[in-house]
This record gives sequence, C-alpha cells and structure tokens, in this order.
Amino acid sequence: MKRLFVIFLVLLLAITGCTSDTATEGPEIAEETDSNDLQEEVIEEIFEEDEIEEAVETPIEEAEENLYTEEKEEEKEPLVAETPAYEDLTEAERTETEVDETNNLKIKGLVEKELSLILDQLKEMDIIFEADFYSLNNFGTTGYTHFKGVKLWNLLKEKALIREEASKISIVAHDGYTVEFTVEDVQREYIDETDPTTKYPMIIAWEENGEEYSPSEGAPYKLVVGQKEPGDINKPKWVSNIDVILVE
Repeated sequence: MKRLFVIFLVLLLAITGCTSDTATEGPEIAEETDSNDLQEEVIEEIFEEDEIEEAVETPIEEAEENLYTEEKEEEKEPLVAETPAYEDLTEAERTETEVDETNNLKIKGLVEKELSLILDQLKEMDIIFEADFYSLNNFGTTGYTHFKGVKLWNLLKEKALIREEASKISIVAHDGYTVEFTVEDVQREYIDETDPTTKYPMIIAWEENGEEYSPSEGAPYKLVVGQKEPGDINKPKWVSNIDVILVE
C-alpha cells in the first residue's frame, strides 16, 4: 500500500514538474532541479521510514512470539518420574527394596541363600500351585477353600537351597504364632479325606477364593496344608501373616 502511494506521489510530482517546464523556460530550470531533488528526498524519507518501522516491528513481533512460546511451555504439565518395575532395578536396588518392605516373606537358617521376598517375586516363580483344599478343625467343621501360592518345598530346595543337615522347619507369623514341621513333612504330599486319590503339596498362599490378601492387614502370606490321612485335623496348621520361614 505504501509503495502504491509512493508511485502515485512520484507521478504527481512528475506531472507538476512537466507543467512547470511548459509554462516557464530559462531560470525555471533551477526550480525543476529543486523539484527533482524534492522527489528524491520524499522517496528516501518514505523508504527510510519503512526501514525504521520494519526494524522496530521485527523485534517486537519476535518478543511477542517468544513470550507466547514461554507461556505455552509453562502451561505444559510437569513430567512425572515413573517408578521403575522390579525387573528393571539393579541388584543393589532390589536388595534395598526388599529390605525396606515390612511384609516380606523371609527365609532364614540352614540355607545357602537367605531370602527376603516381596509378593511380585513369588508371582514370577515357576512353582505356583492352586487348588481347592479340604479342611477339618478341632470342632469337626469341614469345608473347601481355593488357594493359590507357591510350593513350599520347591521354594526351599530350588530358591533358598536348603542344606542337607536341615531337619526342622518352623513357620512363624508376625504375632509369634508358630507351627513346626520336619523336613519330611514339608516334602510329602497331602490328601483330601473325601477323595484320597487327590494329592496336594504344602504351599505358601497369597490368594484365597480368588482374592489376594491385603498387605494393609499384615503380611499377605498363608501356609496351607492338606491332611496326612483321613480324620487328620489340618486347619490349625494354616498359619496366616507369615513373617519368617526358619530352617534348622
């Protein structure tokens, strides 16, 4: 738009100059020169003014754009550091995590590897067993309960590496309640008196009737054992909130 105005102004001045040439001769030549000088000055002033405006407008536009970009960056939600999965931790970090857990399942005593296990580690093992276990208590009450967990003997033999001289295994709850077994007791298979052909291993369960135990209610591990023979009262041996498996 400004350039059109310049062209128009130049044409206007040119027409004016031509008119002056036609009307006068001789001394008016100096006036023509002055008119041409005036045209050049006007053009230079206009272009200088454009350059000044561009020089002023450009930093302002850039400043506004930078401010807009900064405001947008401030509006972005801050990044939240993700908690690494257990398998992504280093060996030292795993050890620290296990030690800090108050509800770990601990294996101590006559084993090559004393362990302090979190629930996720048990779930990753290849020794998981689940079934409906028959129970009989001191009052003659019977029933079936579905449990899921890991086989205790396999846990001691394959993971903790139980020593040959071990003879006794104690299951100790957080409240101190303890049940003792011989190594042979832990190794053997158990039955359901209503179906003696069914065989069950002794297990450490974390799930009962499809629901996992809540860590907020204590260590989420329970010893489950079947019957040695028909009439065997096995329910009192089901130790809840296990803290330590002690091998002696």
